[in-house]
Amino acid sequence: MVSDRWQRWVADNLVRGVAARDLVAGLEGGGVPGELARRTVAALASSPALAVAHERELRARRRAQVLRLRAAVGPRPLALERAPAPDAATFFARYWQTSTPALFPDVVPRWRAQWTPQSLRERFGEVRIEACTGREGDPRPDAHWEQHRVELSLAQFVDRMLAVERGNDLYLIANNRNTARPELRALWDDVVLPPGWFDEPRLPFGSALWLGPAGTITPLHHDTSNILFCQIHGRKRIVLAPPWSEPLLDTADGVYNRRDLAELAEAGIEHVELTVRAGESLFIPAGWWHDVRSLDASVSLAINAFARPNAFGWYAPGSLRRPGLGS
Repeated sequence: MVSDRWQRWVADNLVRGVAARDLVAGLEGGGVPGELARRTVAALASSPALAVAHERELRARRRAQVLRLRAAVGPRPLALERAPAPDAATFFARYWQTSTPALFPDVVPRWRAQWTPQSLRERFGEVRIEACTGREGDPRPDAHWEQHRVELSLAQFVDRMLAVERGNDLYLIANNRNTARPELRALWDDVVLPPGWFDEPRLPFGSALWLGPAGTITPLHHDTSNILFCQIHGRKRIVLAPPWSEPLLDTADGVYNRRDLAELAEAGIEHVELTVRAGESLFIPAGWWHDVRSLDASVSLAINAFARPNAFGWYAPGSLRRPGLGS
């Protein structure tokens, strides 16, 4: 029989994802006969105790990412502040560095023009854009967005959008990357942002235009960067929950979550619900879970081209998986 020390060594490395064949070779190198080494690794790999250890290891790795994120942005209790947009130094110290969501009512009203679906059609109707269509037949249209991408004119999209009273079938989303199109660069002539918040030359490439009818849904998910979500036309209902919510961490799936909104209250998960109205901007820190639903035909601009480093791409607890056992 293999000693306890060697069995612990095998179990520890199985949990870490080391291939079974490598562990057999390691035992053989330590003097364990080949057949006994293979039986030992196979028995431990199929043990219910190892399955429990795998789950605990996965939870620990997810929580380690949350701790790293909180160390990067600072811990903060669940809160949503409503305040006038401050100067850059105050914004970065008060909201960015503390990972505090905030609603600013005075950013979009400074713009030189307030966009509506009709005004965008008038100005840019001939521009070819990318959109997502056929979403309603897909239970996960946001995760499968590439399957739904089509190219059409902005006028065609707006006409289809306005012909729908309510629905989630067509939507301009972040992955369509329309703000980077040269034909839409004139949009940025309208945008007036707080001085010092953003790296303005990067705005077309670090922003996303969201355009769709009432009823569009972006399900519970988190981003890997901080975002200023500007609501320009219509209203959106947003639910926010913090990255350190353990029940949500356990049901993370990539950047999405397997829980639906009804489960948040039922499970006692801390969250904030708000309606973001035309003219308001919501700061959503990296990692914060949010579900976004259009209450009206809506135009929104999400901006992440901040003047500070804004990459938290390593924060993806839902992408961590139980390591395979190899062969």
